[in-house]
Amino acid sequence: MSLDMVSLEILAEGGEEQERECAKKILPIRAKGNLLLCTLLLGNTMVNALIAILMADLTDGLVGLALSTLSIVVLGEIVPQAACSRYGLYIGANTVWVVKIFIIIMYAVAWPISVILDLILGRDIGQVYSAAELHKLIRIHVENPDAQEESGLNKDDGNLLTGALEYKDKTVADVMTTIEKVFMLDSQTRLTFPVLMEIYKSGFTRIPIYEIDRQNIVGILFTKDLILIDPDDGVEIAAVISFHGNREGGFVRGVPDDTSLDKVFREFKFSYLHLLVAYGETAHANHICGMDDDRIGKDSPHLSFRTDHVSDYTTAHSLTGNRRVVTGVITLEDVLEAVIKDEIVDETDNFVDVNKTETLVRGRGGSQRPDPTNFLTMFEHKIRNQTKLSDAETAAIIAFLSLNVPEFKELARFGGVFKKLVNASQVEERDVSEDEERVTVVGLSSVAPHRVEANTIENVSGRRLTLKENGSMAAHRSQSSIENVNKSNVDLLNSGPIFCKGQSSNYFVLILQGKILVHAGADDFESELGPWCYIGQKALTTEPFIPDFRATPHGLCRLLFIRRDDYKAAMRAAQVEAMSGTRSVIGATDAAIAI
Repeated sequence: MSLDMVSLEILAEGGEEQERECAKKILPIRAKGNLLLCTLLLGNTMVNALIAILMADLTDGLVGLALSTLSIVVLGEIVPQAACSRYGLYIGANTVWVVKIFIIIMYAVAWPISVILDLILGRDIGQVYSAAELHKLIRIHVENPDAQEESGLNKDDGNLLTGALEYKDKTVADVMTTIEKVFMLDSQTRLTFPVLMEIYKSGFTRIPIYEIDRQNIVGILFTKDLILIDPDDGVEIAAVISFHGNREGGFVRGVPDDTSLDKVFREFKFSYLHLLVAYGETAHANHICGMDDDRIGKDSPHLSFRTDHVSDYTTAHSLTGNRRVVTGVITLEDVLEAVIKDEIVDETDNFVDVNKTETLVRGRGGSQRPDPTNFLTMFEHKIRNQTKLSDAETAAIIAFLSLNVPEFKELARFGGVFKKLVNASQVEERDVSEDEERVTVVGLSSVAPHRVEANTIENVSGRRLTLKENGSMAAHRSQSSIENVNKSNVDLLNSGPIFCKGQSSNYFVLILQGKILVHAGADDFESELGPWCYIGQKALTTEPFIPDFRATPHGLCRLLFIRRDDYKAAMRAAQVEAMSGTRSVIGATDAAIAI
């Protein structure tokens, strides 16, 4: 009887082989607890009475009393209990057949009594612990050295087990990332290279997207959706989430920040989401958000998240009359961290705890492991305001211009002068977007080198390609804004269009990255030039050069500007080198200055 059902079931499934065999033998009899109890007590009472009667018949009164007492206490109580307290499992397994015999003998009397006990007391289910008792039991197994050695549990095991018991007592507000610390982006942001770089550096896979106000969350941007995004296209985030990640698709869900984590965990499973927006109630806050009282799933205590019309500036009220405000976001990882009672830091996390900026991740994977962000140096040339060319870029530009632009073929024989010209030229990044429709250029690859002059486009071989008119697709734009542009080419290098129709220009432009839009002809036809295309070739040799087209950046682009004066100085330096027979860059430069 000292072996309860819970202990026997544990031993039958998780004990050593011998313990499992013994427990399986005892379990069928121990399952009928009240019948076994009645049988053992009846048998014990009968044996005690029999011993007393026999001793009274064999001896006189006092001697019989002493002998019967000693025999009952020593042989019937002390010895069996002492032995069974240490070896009860093995003794019980080996005496099962004896107990079965006594059950059969006393069944007529024991069974009716056991039925009455079952009705009054209920069936014996063994020792069952509450959550608090289990928590203490686990701590004993972990903190007591002897128990720890016997159980094999360590501190991490204890934290994991107790965390699973405690996490339901925590709320969303205890583990969420507060709204001030959340990395968010505006829906109108264009996915240019700098923006993609910031997303990469953030280390997050799901990014909340807001519209105008951070309280107005309209979607979730999944970074894996950016794999197919070309930063040169300058796609708006709103366009991306309109297909995948918007609130209409159910990707934005709200949960009260006082909800317990066990309910939030069920919500994650029901909604198939890994990020929820947490909101609270306030009687003072002004914000532009709302919550619908639509349940997400069966037994779900949470509310779905929506946005009111921004221009109305209406605030959503709960049933209590208070306003609801977004207080943060909670992820499935936050819940798991509460369970294991530790922070999960992956390959791209910048902080151990996002809410604590002092917990910067250091020494990731050991000091011998290289920092995974070091490879970002490969893209340094794409960072905004980067104005210097690498040696590899300079060599590529020289090779391209030498082969494809006739004006530079003469300089190809003077590598030092050519390199100095390229390095002295200005590199700029522009980010000016136009929402107008584009006109396709017939027979022209966006990656093939070509130049734009007058109303036609020529490729390297000199074949002239005429722009195709495309009905409603043809762009008819007003030129009034161009007439008011400052006529200084220096000013144009820093802002506004690259070339303005009817305005003198003194520079040649090579597109290194991105795209520019060219508008030419009486009907202002539009064409698009991509990387390694060039424009303004005649500006190097014609003075003044007045283009009959205009060119503007389309999204983020990186451009190389070569001025007419620099080009002519390089040509003079090349002539001096040719006459003197030297190929020294320094000598040629000095000669050019002397001239």
